[in-house]
Amino acid sequence: MTTKRREIEKLLLNIFYTIGIDTPHNWREIVEYVATDVEETAHPIEWHSGDVDIAFRRWIEAQSDNQP
Repeated sequence: MTTKRREIEKLLLNIFYTIGIDTPHNWREIVEYVATDVEETAHPIEWHSGDVDIAFRRWIEAQSDNQP
């Protein structure tokens, strides 16, 4: 696991802590989605927590798009 991915995991855990939820059962799926999004859209060196926030929002939106 890369240093960047570990940092993304820490930032996601902080999001969950901040909004008061336990780590979800599909944690690995969320990490994979968010890490891929950050890698594809953020600056490769100067990315930051806001990029993770945006990627997590995109994951949430993608889940609502999949609902009937």
